Amino acid sequence: MTTLALALAFAAGTTLGVVLGPAPLAPAILAVAAVLVAAGLLSRLDARIQAWCGALALGLCGWVHGGAAGMPPGPFPAGEGLVLLEVRGASMPGGVRCALQVEPPGGGPRWRLEVDPARCPLSSGQQVWVQAGDLSAPATSRWPGDRAGRGRGEPSFDALSLWTAGPAPRGYWAEVAAIRHAADAAVRGDPARGFVVAAVLGLPATLPPATRAELRRAGLGHLVAVSGMNVAVAALLLRGPLLRLGLALGGSLALGCALAGLPVAAYVGLTGAAAPAVRAAVMFALVQLGALCGRPTHGLTTLALAAALLLAWRPVWAVDPGFQLSLAAMAVLVRPTAPGAAPPGLLAQSWQVTWATCPIGLVHFGQAAVWGVLANLIAVPVFTLWVLPAGALGCLLWPWLGVDALAPAAWGGRLVLDLAALLARAPEISAEWLAIAAGVMLGLHLFGRGRALLPGPWICGATIVAALWSSPGDRSTPPAWFAVGGAREHALVVPASAAGLACVRDPGLAPEQWPALLAALGYAGVARIDANRGEDPPHVAALREHLQRVGLWRPESGACVYPERAPVRALLRACLARTGQRWAAVRAGGECFVADRWEGLASDGPVAAALRGAWQGLRERIDWRAR
Repeated sequence: MTTLALALAFAAGTTLGVVLGPAPLAPAILAVAAVLVAAGLLSRLDARIQAWCGALALGLCGWVHGGAAGMPPGPFPAGEGLVLLEVRGASMPGGVRCALQVEPPGGGPRWRLEVDPARCPLSSGQQVWVQAGDLSAPATSRWPGDRAGRGRGEPSFDALSLWTAGPAPRGYWAEVAAIRHAADAAVRGDPARGFVVAAVLGLPATLPPATRAELRRAGLGHLVAVSGMNVAVAALLLRGPLLRLGLALGGSLALGCALAGLPVAAYVGLTGAAAPAVRAAVMFALVQLGALCGRPTHGLTTLALAAALLLAWRPVWAVDPGFQLSLAAMAVLVRPTAPGAAPPGLLAQSWQVTWATCPIGLVHFGQAAVWGVLANLIAVPVFTLWVLPAGALGCLLWPWLGVDALAPAAWGGRLVLDLAALLARAPEISAEWLAIAAGVMLGLHLFGRGRALLPGPWICGATIVAALWSSPGDRSTPPAWFAVGGAREHALVVPASAAGLACVRDPGLAPEQWPALLAALGYAGVARIDANRGEDPPHVAALREHLQRVGLWRPESGACVYPERAPVRALLRACLARTGQRWAAVRAGGECFVADRWEGLASDGPVAAALRGAWQGLRERIDWRAR
């Protein structure tokens, strides 16, 4: 219990530091922590008091550590010319862009770049030249409700130009990059095989955006996120045979544990080392360490210790939704059962995990996948017993059989995708109803009724708070008009004749991005969609279908008044010049959406705004001709 309390104290302190920022008077806080440790070690206090002193000291140290990690990672390259950077890890294909992590040669602050896919694959040790101007403005939310610039842990930039410096190095990361990009190219256009590759290799971009949205709405998004379950299944499949191999080769349990740990570490690197996957690998390493020491492991203590170690390494993971969801789900699965009670079945575990992750989903995404109870009851056994083992075997046989090696695993993948498509069309349960349901269950807890089947009282209380926090409340007044896009192509949103509804012209964003945007603008639905190219082009039909699915399509008759294109285009160019990104959002009144807030472009003056817009238009023409 002491280890559990110490690990939880450090994790809580680190999370507090990341959220609140740098701790004031950090040296004084560390001095207080040192005094507490000395008091606990040198005095004859009770063991419980010593544990409390140690926990408080670790919490204060975690606060300082998390606050320091939340500070900007150093100065960004400024000025003109080229900047030499070095790639870390392996590049990750992502559809229209390729993502990679870079840092200055010799070490320093780490950045995330999104580059042209034609420049990839790139791997660790490869040096690249990037224009300094592309690193002047980190990527943030580009429009209200956009989450593109959040939760990555390092500044993200969109590099329009990139050149390699020297030959590509060989090694593990080069092979990982080659495998990722070959798999991404091979399964494009085949959702079933794309699901297998996304689940086994951690490449969600191999699935169409609409399919990924269906998986999230059905509560199955964790299957293609390389969650802890994927790593756990891989570890369980490899642990037994490799332990026996180690005992046969050297007669040593340590050799067997080392052999079992190497493939797990390689698999985590292959899938991109996401926070849930690393958490599962660390827990596996702690279990192996317990086996070497001859001591049984306690589930919650192992989980808390793994979380504390990971936050000591990457404090920014404290606010990562995937990391939080992974911890909440695992805490339910490893919690001790009552003496003499039978372990819960799959349906009971799915029910408990759904409610444990519900508050996190409400806080980060404004919704919770309640239908995941039914979806996971069918999908998890199919995924665990068939898709993941067959997909891993297919990836191993890929060099000899090609993409057809994934066909058996794709049969199970098709079943999971069909199930997700069916449940994604089920009516969404609002946050208010979730709060009411949690309140009823909390009342049953207080009266002692059916506690074994209900989520814990803390989970019920957290769900109520999260539901009230995520409820939109009174909607803001929609602007006279709103535009989002580039200088050449952009979407327009104006109020419809019916109150609370919007008219949309030329919707250029992906369909799944519109619900959050409409809610942020203060609209309750869409009454009409207009387009200049044909009566019903494919992108309009896709948006209408998605709005119908989520209950936001409410057609109404009436005229829609859109602003003139020329003034909107000029404002967008001025906004693009200010943000340094390829997409921008402006609204009536000459305001530009910059770093999660609205700023007036009028502060630049009409001459400066016109010059900014003209320069942005000239750069776009030059880039377009170069391409």
